[in-house]
Amino acid sequence: MTGAQDAPQERPDDDLDDVIAALARRAHERNQVRARRVEELLAAPAGARDPAAREEAVRLCHTMSGSAATFGEVGLSDAAGRLEAVLRESRVGDVPAALDALRAAAGAA
Repeated sequence: MTGAQDAPQERPDDDLDDVIAALARRAHERNQVRARRVEELLAAPAGARDPAAREEAVRLCHTMSGSAATFGEVGLSDAAGRLEAVLRESRVGDVPAALDALRAAAGAA
């Protein structure tokens, strides 16, 4: 037998899988940009002590944490969430370690 019966059958979810994979790639790319921006903000001379820089970094970490979790990047989600908490609680002394963890997770993601 040849013909239509021999042709590979496309699953109905194939298109959806492709869309989800594209969304995951885009989220990953955006999270890389967010992580670099957080590093820039916190590396500035005033860094975590500057309320405006801290607030922007908190917002970026929050967004990154949720986005990464949605697409299965658990390590990045956890690291971004930890840095967010450190910044919200103004634990300036804990920022370097939390930022290092974010860097590592973003690099591994």
